[in-house]
This record gives sequence, C-alpha cells and structure tokens, in this order.
Amino acid sequence: MGRYAIVSTKSELEKALQSEFDQIIVTDSDLASNIKTVKTASYVALVAAIGAIGVASTNFWNPIGWGAGAVGLASSGTIIFAVIALGLGATLIYAIYYNYNIKAGGKITLPDGTIVEAELVLDKK
Repeated sequence: MGRYAIVSTKSELEKALQSEFDQIIVTDSDLASNIKTVKTASYVALVAAIGAIGVASTNFWNPIGWGAGAVGLASSGTIIFAVIALGLGATLIYAIYYNYNIKAGGKITLPDGTIVEAELVLDKK
C-alpha cells in the first residue's frame, strides 16, 4: 500500500483527492454511496448532471435556468443529488471518475497493523 488517506467527511475527501493519494479509504456509508453513484454513472450522464447543476445555479433568477435545471434533474436526478451531496467541484468529480477504481469495502489492515472498517476503498489507477 502506498500513500493512503482515511476519510469520513466531504472535506477530508476533497483534501485526499487534491493530494492524489494512492488509496482513499472511506469510512462513512453515505459518502461511500454518493461516490459509488458518481463512479458508476456513464460519462454522458455525469456531464449532463454537472452541466444541469451549473446552469441551474448560475441562472436561478431566470426561468430559462429553471427549465434547464428541471430537464437535467429529470434526466439524471440521482447523479445530481450525489454530486451535490459530495459538494466537490467538477475537477474533483472527474478525478474520482477517471483516476480511481472502486474496491469493495470491509476490514482493511494498514501498514502499521491498525484495522479500519471501510465502506469503500478508492485505488488510484
């Protein structure tokens, strides 16, 4: 095992992604669930979801923005909610999507012998 991070919050995940750890061990089940949703989405659905969030957030005052947001929500609602719940920028969402593989959770033994119960493990490709 190379450099690793143990995360249980969105801010810890963000720091781990920015530091480009070789392995990210996620211990929070909700956070793990949102990562799985983003990671298993098709590229087209992920781009549409991020685009819909961007259009809706920048045009919240404009009825056209409401319509675009509604269309995006209807087409990729689960992914949108996962992206919003993760609270990460598009660059870090794409880092999860392209740079890491999901490995099943379970008990992980760290190099120092500590055992951690992981909901999900992200291994850098």
